[in-house]
Amino acid sequence: MNGISKIKLLFCTPKLSMTACITLSVNFFFLFNIQPAVSQKAPTQQGLWNRIFQPTRNPKPPVKPRKGGSRPTQAVCMISPDAPAEPRVVWNTQPLFIWNNGESKLKPGNPLLGVKKIAVADGNFPINNPPENPQYLSTQIVTGKQSITYQGQALKPGHSYVWFVFLSETGTSPMMQVPFKIMDAQQRDRISKEIRLIEKLQQNQKANPEAIAFAKTKYFAEKQLWSDALQQAYSIANPSQELSQLREDLPKQLCNTGNQGRSGK
Repeated sequence: MNGISKIKLLFCTPKLSMTACITLSVNFFFLFNIQPAVSQKAPTQQGLWNRIFQPTRNPKPPVKPRKGGSRPTQAVCMISPDAPAEPRVVWNTQPLFIWNNGESKLKPGNPLLGVKKIAVADGNFPINNPPENPQYLSTQIVTGKQSITYQGQALKPGHSYVWFVFLSETGTSPMMQVPFKIMDAQQRDRISKEIRLIEKLQQNQKANPEAIAFAKTKYFAEKQLWSDALQQAYSIANPSQELSQLREDLPKQLCNTGNQGRSGK
């Protein structure tokens, strides 16, 4: 055979009798050596991660980290939750805390100031006159880290809190602090439903974990929930090269914006 054969197709229409069918001869091309279809790769997030967080590179970034110390090149920088004019509202009841350890200008990569411990307290904590033996809701040793997820009991919707950073694992006097608030229950429940829907739609499309996290990050960013957007970006255990680079670069870029904060000392 030459790969081409003819078959006859019988077409019967309601307008014709049962015996009055039109016989058509058509060419039917049959390919003997069928090549497997080339698999199409899922669209990548190339460039998209940077677009989401592009506003943070503007002169007035939505994320405004708080610095401590006298010289920015040596300052510890509290990135998320950050310190805008009003306390940052956070959806997640177990938020991600992000900071950037200070570095020496003369010896890049050599931290002069490093956070060793963080703590979370109720919003009524007497910041200006802390007790000798303060009782925190949670403390976590973070030596060598620059981000960590809150591991204490879930924070309560509608409540205000403060997170502190310490330069010593055994220290009782925090270097700095930033207040934040967990979103009110009604608004939080609505967003939780929308997040579950986004995740379900992504799973139905066979999206990989980073694509799902990207969709959630975009959602939070559109609602100006930057702490939650960052938490999604940091949630991927094996990030793509672009996301990995973003997580490395973003803290340095944010902490070079010149936003100076108050010391907790």
